[in-house]
Amino acid sequence: MHRRNRQKMKLLLISCSFFALFFILFLVPPSTSDREAIENALDELESYIPLRDSIHPEVSKVAVGWHLDHSLRTINEIYKALNASDPELYKGDLNIGRSFLLLINKIPRGRAEAPKIVIPPDTIYSDSLYGQLATARDHIQAYEALPKKAFFTHPYLGRLKKKKALRFIAIHTEHHLKIIRDILKK
Repeated sequence: MHRRNRQKMKLLLISCSFFALFFILFLVPPSTSDREAIENALDELESYIPLRDSIHPEVSKVAVGWHLDHSLRTINEIYKALNASDPELYKGDLNIGRSFLLLINKIPRGRAEAPKIVIPPDTIYSDSLYGQLATARDHIQAYEALPKKAFFTHPYLGRLKKKKALRFIAIHTEHHLKIIRDILKK
């Protein structure tokens, strides 16, 4: 009896994932390409570098600079992981969190902690941000040359191939831009 319930639950989860994937791919076309959205986001991130020390604790415990640095590190680390991956080793997996995130196109605030590799240092310098920004722009330009099955493994969302990784970058960057806008609005 217990095994039958697990099988039913697994079938339900698979069905929901296929519906979410269908919905994402066919019913909700993005207004701009993910690459274009990221390029626009990089321009906006750059505009906030002079305001890197701005903070509003009711919105975020960390300053604008932290969000800038974290966003840029994330873009650069994902690209490096995709570039270093062996596409032949890619193996799809079912991940409800990933399907949900890609379905709603946003990251709820306060739900996850950043992996150590993308946590900014205690002191963030404008020169460092500009350098990371230039690298991120180079990586986004080089993105198309990556193999179709290049992938990286996200700690919560599992394996993401090149196309979904680009979508994640767009969603993640917009998430931090919204926080920055709210910090500066207050």
